[in-house]
Amino acid sequence: MNILGNKKVFSVLSFLIPFFVYVLTLAPGLYFIDTGELAAACVKLGIAHPTGYPLFTLIGKVFTLLPAGENIYKLNLMCAFLTAATIFMMFNLVHYVISGMDLNKAGNNTGVFKKFVSNEMLVNLVSLSASLVLAFSNTFWNVANSLEVYSLHTLLIVTVIFVFLKASDIYVHGKGKDDLRYWFMFAFVLGLSFTNHLTTIFLGVGFLYLYFAVNGFRKQSFIKILYMAVPFALAFSVYAYFFIRADNNSISWDYPVNLSNFYRHISGKQFSVWMFSSTEAASKQFSHFVSVYPKEFFYFPVIIALFGLVYSFFRQRRFFYFTLLLFVFNILYAINYDIHDIDTYFLLAYIVTAVWFALGLIFIIDKLKLNNAVIVILAVFLPALCVYSNFEENDESKSVYVREYTENVFNSTRNRSIVFSTQWDFWVSASFYLQMTENYRPDVAVLDKELMRRSWYMRHIRIHYPEIYERSRQEFEDYYIELLKFEKETDRYTSPKTESDKQNLIKIQNSFAALLNSIVDRNYKDYSIYLTFEIDDTKNERFALGYRRIPEGLLLRLTESTDFDSTYSDPEIKFVKTNRTDYYHSFLMNAYYMMFLNRASYLMNFSKLDVAENYVKRALELKPNDKTGMGMLRRINDLRGLK
Repeated sequence: MNILGNKKVFSVLSFLIPFFVYVLTLAPGLYFIDTGELAAACVKLGIAHPTGYPLFTLIGKVFTLLPAGENIYKLNLMCAFLTAATIFMMFNLVHYVISGMDLNKAGNNTGVFKKFVSNEMLVNLVSLSASLVLAFSNTFWNVANSLEVYSLHTLLIVTVIFVFLKASDIYVHGKGKDDLRYWFMFAFVLGLSFTNHLTTIFLGVGFLYLYFAVNGFRKQSFIKILYMAVPFALAFSVYAYFFIRADNNSISWDYPVNLSNFYRHISGKQFSVWMFSSTEAASKQFSHFVSVYPKEFFYFPVIIALFGLVYSFFRQRRFFYFTLLLFVFNILYAINYDIHDIDTYFLLAYIVTAVWFALGLIFIIDKLKLNNAVIVILAVFLPALCVYSNFEENDESKSVYVREYTENVFNSTRNRSIVFSTQWDFWVSASFYLQMTENYRPDVAVLDKELMRRSWYMRHIRIHYPEIYERSRQEFEDYYIELLKFEKETDRYTSPKTESDKQNLIKIQNSFAALLNSIVDRNYKDYSIYLTFEIDDTKNERFALGYRRIPEGLLLRLTESTDFDSTYSDPEIKFVKTNRTDYYHSFLMNAYYMMFLNRASYLMNFSKLDVAENYVKRALELKPNDKTGMGMLRRINDLRGLK
């Protein structure tokens, strides 16, 4: 049998090729943003940040039971596996679409895609090429390299689209007989998808259009929806995990022991302040999408996808509207989320683009009458181009930056320390994993100042740092009362309109400040207390104003003394320099740069000029000829001249 005509062979390749590459570029350990916290939730069967991701957590726990390797690596490997499985499903989805799917009315063949069933080689090659173009697009590849919920999210999204199209196609050509099995399967997978990520809602407009387009806007269509509610609810019941694990003592975000907390958590209410915040934010995110979209696939596949979009308009009108609605609604909704790491919210648009690419490739092959040799070259060349353009950015095989930075922060502390920070993306999330699963530096209490604005975190502090909690019990309880009010009526605090609203805002701000100051004052004698450098950036929320800040490693230690600390010795700070210019890597390199300059500035105040100069020179190794560092060198020389 001709191997190029064997669909099973291509199905296997659609999984093995990306999985092999993903493993090659896989991060060996902790990575940025939520990786550490998600890993801790998987290992400890806790409850992660909203919307909780119970299905992802349970699957992650299974992967941690694999017999070899560190837990964080096994969880990263899980994401490579799930993303490769997505590509497998994508191959089958595209194969189904281009090999004869017809969503037009039964008996009306004027708008169907041209049938290529007789040329199975062509269908296989185009389907594999399109799925691999998606596999090696920039954001999609990045999802596979480290622990994040989007690996499972894309698998569920592609699967639910596939099953939905199959159910719709079968219904249209069933001669009045409906096969409910596929509709029930669709509803069940859709329910699972909602238990993993709420951006499943991006499917809404496109799905509603196609459902009523093929079923008709009639009573039977709504009855069918009621039937489908049963398997949907069955899948959605995975959320019962929250009630089972809410009382765990590892991590229980939003503490969902009651319906109010449960709803707040699964609805992601905590992050609602970043949704639809302003037209300016939406404009900024839309501009970002426009700038990165063609680069995702290295331009050529996007151009071919445009041909596919037009081709679908003339050949399969319902499918055209369906995919266009998926694409447009995804973009219009996602751009209203004002966060830095927005790219993963465009994944549905990239999936649709890969489908359009397949149709465009079919159109080009048909119109240009390309022979088999050219088709093979084209099908291989375009994904290879994506690999070439995106490999360097997605090769995380030597990425140790987050673990290094996290350990360097801990190494900057003395025994029995408290660290206030808001650097979730860079080390606080990672600290969850290191402290909870590896018992790393249990003597250090890490307090995330932003998480302290959430009521569940008060319980977290009480459980993990009971001594700190007890010493400021009254302040914790007073602040907790105000937090519950804030969480119940958030809008009254974020947009105060009445005098009562303004007074409540002042009250919670004062109780928050009282709590922060209490933690410092009540523990100062028994703990070394530190801040990360950004804590004082918000001027109206500065606390511990009666204490001086002494730069020690990556941290600032609070002290009441005005004398030079001669007992201090440099902590062991080791890190690998990187020239990567993205936000996350740049932040780390800048943190190390400022670590050296801050220490140099402190030493200059005590005329320790030679030592200060060494620090400045170490900083300039990271940023040669930087104006701030060069200015400090000149200042040191000026001070020497005054001696």
